Amino acid sequence: MKRFFLFLLFCAMAFLMIPSHAQAAAVTDFRWTTRNDGNPPFVRIVMDLTDKVQAEAALDKSGKNFEVILRNTAMPGQPKDYQMDPSIMSLVTTSQQGKDLYLDVALTESHTMKDIKVFSLPANIKAHKPQRLVVDIPRIAPSYNSASPQNYEISPSDARVLKGKIICIDPGHGGTDTGAIGQLNGQPVYEKNITLSIALPLRDMLTEAGATVFMTRTTDRDVYKPYDGDNEELQARSDVGNNNHADAFLSIHIDAFSNPSVDGTTGYYYAKTDKDQLLAQSLHDAVLNEIDIPDRGVRANDLYVNVHTNMPSTLQELGYISNPDRVAMLTTPGVPEKIAKSLFDGFVAYFSKVDN
Repeated sequence: MKRFFLFLLFCAMAFLMIPSHAQAAAVTDFRWTTRNDGNPPFVRIVMDLTDKVQAEAALDKSGKNFEVILRNTAMPGQPKDYQMDPSIMSLVTTSQQGKDLYLDVALTESHTMKDIKVFSLPANIKAHKPQRLVVDIPRIAPSYNSASPQNYEISPSDARVLKGKIICIDPGHGGTDTGAIGQLNGQPVYEKNITLSIALPLRDMLTEAGATVFMTRTTDRDVYKPYDGDNEELQARSDVGNNNHADAFLSIHIDAFSNPSVDGTTGYYYAKTDKDQLLAQSLHDAVLNEIDIPDRGVRANDLYVNVHTNMPSTLQELGYISNPDRVAMLTTPGVPEKIAKSLFDGFVAYFSKVDN
């Protein structure tokens, strides 16, 4: 990878400096991992060192190009590119520039220096731990272009149906709960990110049509608290709909199975009112009308959010993240918006039937 940092770009860069000894240091190990024990999850890069180093960190104006310079530090071997978590960074490269070692990171989303942590950990002889330099880079929720719903015309008839309706949208999972995990090009794909990518444009379409929309989350976070129990988390999501007296509640999920050939969309409901099944069927049918996906039917079930919401509710499983073709489709630009439009049409169909 060519160095993507040109120093003339850094007229307004931020620095972090960690003091060092004057003598040269060397990197003896370089490793990384995606950590889901933080909120939001983050990539941790660790460099084992023979001695303390002076580290300078900088971020360019776009917030997408991050660099750490380890002064008077060597890393054996040739410059190397690393593929890490693509939801956080597209590429990481190390290179030797004279006596200094450069770590360059191309970030997927814009960050600030407050987002990124660069710190040293002292050697611990008893624990057989060397001097280390650590870089933590969090996942930032993908920016969503709120103008994109304009690609889908909101008809006057749709606006008449949805005006004044109160709808709660629950993007499944989030924060410390990744949900199901798929694989794309050897990298993990998290259910929580796909559900949010569908929920955000759906919110904007419904809002543009005159509905009032309450979201259980709009970023990558737990709704109750990190590492909470299932019941506490799901009740917190149900409470968003209940406390805002929603007319309808939709929980968006992506399914998974051990057999990667399995695929399809399923609508779930719990018949606590005479309209739960109608809501599930309306949204399910609308997805099938718009998306080329196998039909796994509409089923009664006692899923928590369907049981514990006061209003008609449904949980929609919109494909299998364990299916290679489906996960590729779900992560293709424009597809989440297309699914969101199908769900929008489902709400129009549901409320048209309810109001007549």
